[in-house]
Amino acid sequence: MVIRLYAFPFIPNAYMLSRILILLGVKMVKQTTIHEFVTKNGYVLVEKIGKTQTSLLLKISRPTIDAILKEHPTTPQKTIPKYVFQWEETEGNRIFVEKYHGQVKDFKRYIAIGLKAWLFLGKKDPLFWDIDDFRAIWRAEEFSDPQTRKMRFETAIALRKWMRAMGKADLWPEFATKGLKRPKGTRKQWFLEDDEITRLIEAMERTDVLVAFVVDILSGGRASSVMKSKTSKGIRPMDVDQRNSSILMFEPKRQQYVSRIFHPRVIDLLKRYVEDNAIKPNEPLFRHYAIMRKLLKEVAVRAQVSKIAEIAGTWHIGKHTFVSQGSYHGLSLEVISEQTGTDANTLMEYYAGIKEKKMRLELLGEKVDIEPFHEWALRVIIQPSIKRYERLLENSSESVTY
Repeated sequence: MVIRLYAFPFIPNAYMLSRILILLGVKMVKQTTIHEFVTKNGYVLVEKIGKTQTSLLLKISRPTIDAILKEHPTTPQKTIPKYVFQWEETEGNRIFVEKYHGQVKDFKRYIAIGLKAWLFLGKKDPLFWDIDDFRAIWRAEEFSDPQTRKMRFETAIALRKWMRAMGKADLWPEFATKGLKRPKGTRKQWFLEDDEITRLIEAMERTDVLVAFVVDILSGGRASSVMKSKTSKGIRPMDVDQRNSSILMFEPKRQQYVSRIFHPRVIDLLKRYVEDNAIKPNEPLFRHYAIMRKLLKEVAVRAQVSKIAEIAGTWHIGKHTFVSQGSYHGLSLEVISEQTGTDANTLMEYYAGIKEKKMRLELLGEKVDIEPFHEWALRVIIQPSIKRYERLLENSSESVTY
């Protein structure tokens, strides 16, 4: 439809124009909505499950999806803005690329953050950024987590890399004291208490995150052995041994497979999850770690668990929780080491947090009823998760899965 604005006796503003287009039957779609539809694989979902189910899954209205597909029958091609080429020509970017390209895992992310900072500072070459520029970036809302209103962990690390690359590492101490890292001595206390686990389970709105949460804690392994990542496919249905109640999990950091034992009811939950989502034997059970990380942070915000909501490595708290809770509930260090695939010295130095109850028991002789690990896991994690899974399935619009 072609609309000639000179047909109107006046020049309409943006709001009036939008109303006119609606009256004429022209659906206007925001660029942010189109971007969300593309990044969440909307085109693939429409082809596989149809427009209606895609609408429910992505929470984008059916008319909006129709309008997107009408305007863009195929996935829109990305166009590179001119300022990107200007950015690549800056001396600071050139130095950073020479220093870190191929040397750090998150190189692309650091470059993207540098580009964003360059635009924020009015295209000032990173080579000439001074302390005031870094302070401005640190305080800016554009670089803060909207949920915690604090500097994003990834952004802080990126700024440190940029300081080093530009020969200004001496500026970092001012920012390193602003709560970027957990204070020394608290790392071992970074595990989930019973009430925090309960709140997280109750705040779950997706069955995939719920099941991954159960497996992540009770496996004692790294998240990269549970979920799909750059270096691992994560758990697949073919890796689950129901007869022996175990899962064969690949640990990318050690480059080897580890067979981990689970409670039979966890294996049953996994089997049901696979059947409910029709996951093929060689397909990963869960989505990419980067996606699952964001989803768990959202759950942590709803559950008001700051240990996860304000920290970068959200899923890694599962391993810390297994080691600390396992130690408290009677698992031997030998068993914990075998299940996690981590040597005993590392476990004691970085993972095994001590509960206050156990300290009061041994130091003061206070009576504490400590249940065995399998009973604790069944009561606190497994049974509540199965009940939550059932409730989520009762309302299919609430439960968003694979």
